[in-house]
Amino acid sequence: MKPFEKLTRRGRVRRYRQLAQVALAGYGISDARLMFIRDAGNVTFRVDPLDQTPFKEESERFYRNHCVLRIHEPGYQTDEAISSELEWLSALHRDTNLAVPQPARSLNGELSVEVQVSGVPEYRRCSLLRWMKGRMLTKSVHPSHFRATGRLMAGLHQHAAYWQLPAGFTRPRYDWHGLFGDNDFIKVPFGEVWTSIPRDYYEPFEIVTTKVRQVMDEFGQGAEAFGLIYADIGVGSNILFGGGEARAIDFDDCAFGYWMYDIGVALSEVYTEEAFPRYRDALLEGYTQFRSMPEEQCGHLDLFIATWHAFEMYWATAGAIRFPGSREAYFR
Repeated sequence: MKPFEKLTRRGRVRRYRQLAQVALAGYGISDARLMFIRDAGNVTFRVDPLDQTPFKEESERFYRNHCVLRIHEPGYQTDEAISSELEWLSALHRDTNLAVPQPARSLNGELSVEVQVSGVPEYRRCSLLRWMKGRMLTKSVHPSHFRATGRLMAGLHQHAAYWQLPAGFTRPRYDWHGLFGDNDFIKVPFGEVWTSIPRDYYEPFEIVTTKVRQVMDEFGQGAEAFGLIYADIGVGSNILFGGGEARAIDFDDCAFGYWMYDIGVALSEVYTEEAFPRYRDALLEGYTQFRSMPEEQCGHLDLFIATWHAFEMYWATAGAIRFPGSREAYFR
């Protein structure tokens, strides 16, 4: 059998398809149409079960007979972190009316299955989620979309602030050290990353990271400022819109972090646009319809937007160190 690393893209997808079929059997699905979606970190397939579906109830938010299977990237999240993400999604689906993915339970009652097949290196953790309706925005963005995103984010934060974490719950921490120090995502010693940041960017990077460290220390990590966050929300990514609401579709990067960091991430992609003040005000308006936001925290919003961009620079620099041949891709 040809080694996995020497396969063409089509050859790798064929092997992943075999693995997906074994994973689906763990959910009681023996006959399904599989459509490859992407191989970018996690490998994902759209699954249309032909014999039975693990989701019986009807919902206007979901397609009854479409699912998404995630083959989780080994080494990115631990098994415990994957289980914790799915536990939060299950709790959100049970406790709230928020539009979030609904995970399926396996025949053994678990939220994920462990699969290994010949020809694919390492075992793979797999999870199955219900396919959500909606459209991803590529154009025609309006303040109403940010208002809806603000409402969704407030609901997520409100649930996280009061939810009793299950025993063993673990997710990454996006405090200062989790963003700019040694962490499991970067996989490069932080000292090496800092000294490798391109000279043209180092001064603003240092200014932002120094200032946000001071502010995070002032905020502390109490529930009024810090908790379980989405960490990767954006009107142009990881959000669908339908039925007048924002619908989250990817919690793979959820983490413990600052509420204001989450809001900063949501606004970071439009910060340079002329309409930014209207987008910002709409998001904050939607958020505060459901959850209060202390003025002293909101006053640092621009800093947390800049913190997201600084983290992008940190991540890109680490990627260029790990994969020198892809340097241009990381810094384009």
